[in-house]
Amino acid sequence: MKNEITSHEILNKDLQIFRNKHFIRYFLDLRESKSRYTSRSYERDIKDFFKVSNIEEIALDDMVKVNIFHAQEFILELKEKGLSSATINRKISSLSALYKWLMKYVDNYSGFQIIKFNPFSNLKEEKPTINNSETEFLTEEECKILLNSIDTSTVLGLRNKAILSLALTTALRKSEIINIKLKDIVAYGQYDVVKVIRKGNKADMVKLQPKVKELINEYIKTTGRTSEDNKEDYLFIGHSLNGQNREKLDPSTLNYMIKRVCKEAKINKKLRVHSTRHTAITIAITKGATIEKVREFAAHKSISTTNRYIHSIDKLKNNAGDTIDLL
Repeated sequence: MKNEITSHEILNKDLQIFRNKHFIRYFLDLRESKSRYTSRSYERDIKDFFKVSNIEEIALDDMVKVNIFHAQEFILELKEKGLSSATINRKISSLSALYKWLMKYVDNYSGFQIIKFNPFSNLKEEKPTINNSETEFLTEEECKILLNSIDTSTVLGLRNKAILSLALTTALRKSEIINIKLKDIVAYGQYDVVKVIRKGNKADMVKLQPKVKELINEYIKTTGRTSEDNKEDYLFIGHSLNGQNREKLDPSTLNYMIKRVCKEAKINKKLRVHSTRHTAITIAITKGATIEKVREFAAHKSISTTNRYIHSIDKLKNNAGDTIDLL
């Protein structure tokens, strides 16, 4: 029949309607409107599964061919690589979100669906259990030991001390730190601040302590840049020979850096970048900051999140066991 629309015609037509962009790129653009960090994370996870270097290499047919056995095999591969439970679950969630989005498409003429089944949606038994152990954090004294242990005679050491000083005094998230550009360091009245994009793509200003600002200025100067000439540069960049030199930092770089610096400072704790945020919030609470001030400082959307930190500290401070004196 002349008017009959075949599945292949629908697929070919479908590739052209997303603002002339590849369908996955269009999906990522939609996610980026809410969170740039989430979009970049999705892209890495999708490329990882399909084993491509560019999203545009993935065809709709490639996605249609994926079944639950491929999804289960992917989980096994990630476990064999030694990836954390949280990372594995995130990758599965990224792929599930893409399939869930494509399942919305049904052609009105034929009733044809591009995707009828989400192979990543029903993997509860296969996905590893996330370890919800308490995030380790530093005491105020350990923070001082850590920062003082960093050799700032090298540009790498200077960068690392600037990053950690910023993180430990502002409670910024990993994505917020790596996305700071030189133009984001500004004066606001009598205060030095850094402009950041919070969760939900919300713009915010964070106050910089004078000594942190000095470290940042020294780092910028050492890299041969100026805020005027290089305002579009990312503040923290790579300083290595691995191909990442002078490029924006990868999120995994920060976790690797803090583990190495802690090891060199002989601080025997399993820390990651989120630990610096946890540390800053905890120190602010123990120093007597009000719950509203801490919530504002941490940029918590819900005060219940801030309350969890306070409850953890109060549980130790006002412990019933303190009333027992046996020794």
